[in-house]
Amino acid sequence: MLFNITNGKKVRPTAVILLVIAVSLMVFGCGVKETKNEPTAAAPAKTEAQAQPAKAAAPKEQVPIKLITAWFAKGNDGGLFAALQQNYYKDSGIDMTIQPGGPGISALQIVTSGKADFGITYADDVLKAREQGLPVVGLMTTFQKEPRVFLFHKENNITKFEDMNGKKVFVGAGAMYWEFIKNKYKLNVDQINYSGSLSGFIADKGSLNQGYVSNEPFVLKKQGVDVSFLKVADSGYANYCNILFTTEKYIKEHPEIVDAVVKASQKGWEYYNENFQTVNPLINQYNPDLPVENLNNEASVQKDSVMTGDAVTYGMGYMSKERWETLQSQLLELNIIKQKQDVTQMFTTKFLNLKNPPK
Repeated sequence: MLFNITNGKKVRPTAVILLVIAVSLMVFGCGVKETKNEPTAAAPAKTEAQAQPAKAAAPKEQVPIKLITAWFAKGNDGGLFAALQQNYYKDSGIDMTIQPGGPGISALQIVTSGKADFGITYADDVLKAREQGLPVVGLMTTFQKEPRVFLFHKENNITKFEDMNGKKVFVGAGAMYWEFIKNKYKLNVDQINYSGSLSGFIADKGSLNQGYVSNEPFVLKKQGVDVSFLKVADSGYANYCNILFTTEKYIKEHPEIVDAVVKASQKGWEYYNENFQTVNPLINQYNPDLPVENLNNEASVQKDSVMTGDAVTYGMGYMSKERWETLQSQLLELNIIKQKQDVTQMFTTKFLNLKNPPK
């Protein structure tokens, strides 16, 4: 006997039975665990959208930013280069350009003129700049302790700042920390403007020379010159060194960019302090005259001035109102600045990631 099927064709009973069996096997087969490489027979076909692999999240729109440092590329700016190398700026939506400074280049003037967005300077320079009408604001510090020193030949019997009296001293003209030391210890010295060359100091065994604790002692040792030094930090000068800054106007108009740059820079410093050997070859590309060996020494030595005090308690980059007020008082006493100002307008820590934030 033949049966009518919906398309009008006649089919034998045997065929119908076979068809029912086949359908049953397909239905019950759905309950069987599929093998790793075989698709389930009854699984519905994927749509075109389902078949495509998931797309990665679109990257943040990159905002071009320029940061100018206080000097040639060096370990003092290591955290900034770490943030660049490790893509901390990029991941925060910042297309960062780091422009090294140098002799005669004022990061304060360049940033306040709008030719750069951020810069590196010192707290005493911020105080002086604000009195001159430049509305700059410190965002984070690199050094908790003044890293500058006065070098002397080791054979000299110099143990305290008073011992500098009557000596020849190579030091930069107008250095505020030096004015503080001369005044505090009543020094009368033969002051020679320091040009950046150590030749005069090397030749004159009785002289002293300004420097950084992380740089000149190592450079001189490589030249066979054995030196010791007095630390500016031991004089009580309350400066913060290598401060990341911008302007009041920029903070007001672009708070999200300031937040991104500060947090990425802070993260960069946290990375650099522990992994400087992976970053220093990049710094060397910016400053080929500074060997990686010197950079490694610089990073190792300076860490004691970076991760100390409030940085340990509150986090990398922290600055306190009390310290700023002390520094302002010191500059007022020296008549370097004339007017007392509200220091809370000169710096902020609100963009930092802080641990145990002070109340």
